[in-house]
Amino acid sequence: MVSKTDAEPATSEIWADTRERWSTDLTSRTGYRFHVRPISPDDEQALGSFFTRVTPDDLRFRFLSAVRTVPHLQLIALSRMDHRRTENFLAIDPDSGLIIASAMIAADAALQTAEVAIAISADFKQRGVSWTLLDHVARYARARGFKSLESTESRDNHRAIALEQQMGFELLPCPGDATLCIVRATFN
Repeated sequence: MVSKTDAEPATSEIWADTRERWSTDLTSRTGYRFHVRPISPDDEQALGSFFTRVTPDDLRFRFLSAVRTVPHLQLIALSRMDHRRTENFLAIDPDSGLIIASAMIAADAALQTAEVAIAISADFKQRGVSWTLLDHVARYARARGFKSLESTESRDNHRAIALEQQMGFELLPCPGDATLCIVRATFN
């Protein structure tokens, strides 16, 4: 009989592999260069600082609720991933070293469908960071073997919905909530 520890790599091994394979420098369509890497628990304070630079509307779109600040317990959860079902990719400005965007991905138990939620610092909008970060996350999801990647969006988040549709995501209704929609990319 094979034990779970024999069948699945330890979280630290998965994190090391993800960090090695998915940490990279990216260039957006506007020519802006930034670094992306998976989060570590050491990033908790910097992540909290990042969310203070996200607009109130973008916080509402990211968390689908009216939050003014991200609570400490939420920051702990966002900075401590299992690296199997959940990952949080950080975009880092090379000049300041600040987190400028976060892309959280969470897969279902069967590792078939993953959901992504992206937030970006107000000072770094209109530079193509969201597009480039979503593309990075979609490549990660495909490489992990997920069948689809989706995002639950407020119907008021026109920019995110338009960006996702430009990238080939399909717009679907959200069952039970007419104020939300699902934007889904299906991988072959």
